[in-house]
Amino acid sequence: MEPISKVNLERLTNGIYAFTMTLMIRNIQNPAAGTLGDPAALNSYLLTTVFAVIDFVGAFLILGMFWLFYFQIFHRMKSVDSRFIYIHLLSLMVVVFVPFTQGLANDIESGPVSDVLFQINYFILACLLSLAWYYTTSRPALLVPELTRDESAFLAKKFLVPLGVAVTGIILAAIGWGYIDLLYFAPLIIIGLFFRNPPDETPVS
Repeated sequence: MEPISKVNLERLTNGIYAFTMTLMIRNIQNPAAGTLGDPAALNSYLLTTVFAVIDFVGAFLILGMFWLFYFQIFHRMKSVDSRFIYIHLLSLMVVVFVPFTQGLANDIESGPVSDVLFQINYFILACLLSLAWYYTTSRPALLVPELTRDESAFLAKKFLVPLGVAVTGIILAAIGWGYIDLLYFAPLIIIGLFFRNPPDETPVS
């Protein structure tokens, strides 16, 4: 296999995440001309749009979190090998599915199945993130020498947060919990509370 630089993989990652995060806005539908004259139709559209905006913001934040996590991995790597590239390409393919599954979850009438599909998409992304870090740390030749054992363990625990939230989301979506959108913000809250300071940094007062 021809060598692929870490920089090229970072550029591909930036492009796919940027395209996918932009594409999700299409799930917020504009009303058809002349359909909002009736107050009931207007109220229905506004209700649907509010949920669509919440879904967009939540999914956008989730993808932003994964993008940030992968660049935290890249920052601690000095090179990539073919197996890491395959793992990462698989994760990028799963990322591209997010607008589709998020659009289904945005459909109020589709029921809990659509929410489960989005949470499964989220779960696969989280699994691949943890796999990428596990593989990287098992290959010291890929890592920068400055990485400490404590920092590696800290990141491994941090990267498990989306996995735990995704499992919780699958269970809650399957039982039809009505506030599943709140889970979009759960990993950000957990990381903000428990993973603010890497082991080599001074705690924020």
